[in-house]
Amino acid sequence: MPTYADVVTSVLADAGIEFIFGVPGSLSSVELIEAASRRDIRYVLCSNESSAAVMAATYGIMTGRPGVCSTGVGPGASAAVLGVANGWLERAPFLVLTDRYGDAQFRRHKRQRLDQDRLYQPITKGTFKLAADSAAVTMRRALTLSTDGRPGPVHVDMPYDVMLAEAPEEAFPPSNRTERYIASGNAGHPGLEAAIREIGKAERPAVIVGLQVNRAGEEANRAFVAFAEKLGAPVFASLASKGTLPENHPLSMGTFRGAPDEKDFFEKADLLITAGFDPVELFAPGFWDHSQPVVSLDEVPQLDDLIRPRVEVVGNLADSLRILSETATPCTGWNSEDLDSFKNQRRAGLYPSGKGLMPGALIRIAREILPDNGIMTADAGSHKVLASDIWEVRRPLGYLTSSGLGSMAVSLPAGMAAKLVEPATPVLCLTGDGGFLMRLGDLETAVRENIPVVIVVFNDGYLNLIKMKQDTRSFARRGTDFAGTDYVAVSKGFGFDAVRVESEEALRDALQNAFASGGPWVIDAVINPDGYLVSKNVRAE
Repeated sequence: MPTYADVVTSVLADAGIEFIFGVPGSLSSVELIEAASRRDIRYVLCSNESSAAVMAATYGIMTGRPGVCSTGVGPGASAAVLGVANGWLERAPFLVLTDRYGDAQFRRHKRQRLDQDRLYQPITKGTFKLAADSAAVTMRRALTLSTDGRPGPVHVDMPYDVMLAEAPEEAFPPSNRTERYIASGNAGHPGLEAAIREIGKAERPAVIVGLQVNRAGEEANRAFVAFAEKLGAPVFASLASKGTLPENHPLSMGTFRGAPDEKDFFEKADLLITAGFDPVELFAPGFWDHSQPVVSLDEVPQLDDLIRPRVEVVGNLADSLRILSETATPCTGWNSEDLDSFKNQRRAGLYPSGKGLMPGALIRIAREILPDNGIMTADAGSHKVLASDIWEVRRPLGYLTSSGLGSMAVSLPAGMAAKLVEPATPVLCLTGDGGFLMRLGDLETAVRENIPVVIVVFNDGYLNLIKMKQDTRSFARRGTDFAGTDYVAVSKGFGFDAVRVESEEALRDALQNAFASGGPWVIDAVINPDGYLVSKNVRAE
């Protein structure tokens, strides 16, 4: 007799979900794993619950379908919080399925009992408890909520007594084949007409593209490129939207970071156009330092009272951008010299010279070797600050990092999930030695699940961003240095190929060999720790 776990997995399978990432903890997990196998949903055992949540979030970002992570009761649910919080601020659609005591046990037991719904309320779009009389409805509601509007995680508690209970035939609703249509704008839409008028008055508009464009899917990505090319205006991208307009495009100005050089450039603009830009993407939280009028295009309204657009168009982004690309008048106030001058100025100071292997050189060489369609993931840290400006992203969703939360220990699980979604695409994970130490267990997952990612460890022996802050204030370097660790030996112990490099030539050879092998690799890159002293135009984390 099927159980309500079968009802849960039937809804997941109907939504096209292929994986559950998790660490099983108790009876609900056991029942879920078995039911998933009957629906050809692959359960990926992760090294920890936080990694599972990051992988589920990345799956959601890459596919547009909700990812799924699963945890045990109590300690498992709490261990996933970092990954869920990262997905919340990364606007990633995924479900967090947590084991839960049955109601009778929950009232009596004290051990391992947490109010998991209260734990997750601040970092999810909603939290629900599965019940026998509404299991399928709850799961479909959670899936829809995770992708509607601004995407995000949704939590569902899975009580033991419900998951293990026999489910009657009527608990399995017919397959959900509803074709869902959202009202579309058209050329006569008053909001779009107002946007067209405002854009038409501008001689030097500048565009800032945000994460909602790629969260909205491939059609919105294509429509944005068409709009940018028709307008002929410079385009800045948030970290989460790098590559929406390929960054080797003449109109791409690189990453929108709120740095001083950007402020100088924007002062020459007479209109700012934001496309799918979420205030969570501002590097200076709660601070919008631009006086120009703003035209905002998004799928959710601006409720933070921060940007205060003159014209705000809320609707399907693909439709809005397509209509604007058909009707917008090309701007005339910019010339290629203006744009090239800014890009050259921004690059100045990003490659300081010094002894040994410099971090900027590592990023440059990696970009030369990784194909245009490759995916790069980056942890928080000095290397991410540098990569955000140096790394040229040439495809949508080609750069994955923790943008909103700015967390370490995200690169490797994000890279593994990206590789599962696109098995033929080369994936490069950049991590500092601190982040790598936090995620060593993920190496076992990658080998066991045959996920051949290439990892480069920026081995400088420090938590470098903190060390730089200590140096700036003339403090002693305390609590920031690591003991020497043989990362090559450790990685080989997990089944990775691994090599230590200390020069540009050795790095180039290692990267070429790693990608040519088709297997999992770790490159322990010994970095000059003073190579991150970049120009004043780069804002730190």
